[in-house]
Amino acid sequence: MNIEKTCWANAVPNGIISSNKVHIWRYYPEETNSQMETLQDTLSPDELARSEKFHFEKDRKKFILTRGILRKLLGCYLNKNPQQIRFDYTSFGKPFLAIDSENSNISFNLTHSGEIVLYAISCNQELGIDVEQVRDHTDVMAIAKRFFSQREIGQMEKANEKNRTQLFFRYWTRKEAFVKALGKGVSFPMERLDVSLLNKFSPIIKLMAENNESVYLNVQDLFPGDGYVAAIATEVNDPEISCWHYSL
Repeated sequence: MNIEKTCWANAVPNGIISSNKVHIWRYYPEETNSQMETLQDTLSPDELARSEKFHFEKDRKKFILTRGILRKLLGCYLNKNPQQIRFDYTSFGKPFLAIDSENSNISFNLTHSGEIVLYAISCNQELGIDVEQVRDHTDVMAIAKRFFSQREIGQMEKANEKNRTQLFFRYWTRKEAFVKALGKGVSFPMERLDVSLLNKFSPIIKLMAENNESVYLNVQDLFPGDGYVAAIATEVNDPEISCWHYSL
């Protein structure tokens, strides 16, 4: 499938998924008071407590929306009331279905930037997804010199200013998706991960782990909307990816 030409059609999860399939859901946060109340009612006590720690109201609402929608989506796959879904967390804070949950083999990851939220859902594999709003006034070379490999920096230096910014965010989302699939945190040495050779004909990224073992993940670029770039990382080498738009 050419993800760049994928139509993000409106749909409702049907609960049928397997490890070679990845369902990606796009959501534009548009809330009403009644919708906010409905979504907030699905959250667990620890999620509600976390929402109260945000300093800005817009960030509190964004958390409630993104978690509430996640619960609604998973509820469709699990055929379960969203409020009954239980999460555990890795040491880096990545949520996953509690081990004692029914169908705990369902895997997921979420990301948001600007006005877009993306959710990736599959089965029996680790996932990582990242979306970024392209910001033209970002000092991309300064950031790249801290977090990119020498080859990535070289590719950016060859690009003109407009393409350089686009290339930076493309590389960044690939890296973030890969690291999130590994379940690692922000301390991960991003410069060790070279994503500059990735293309639709060669979507596998290799990383030498600290124990000298190789880690291979499939990473594909996504095109969620004008002004945004995104990427998905999966353990499955050639996943069947479907992209949908979700509305409340």
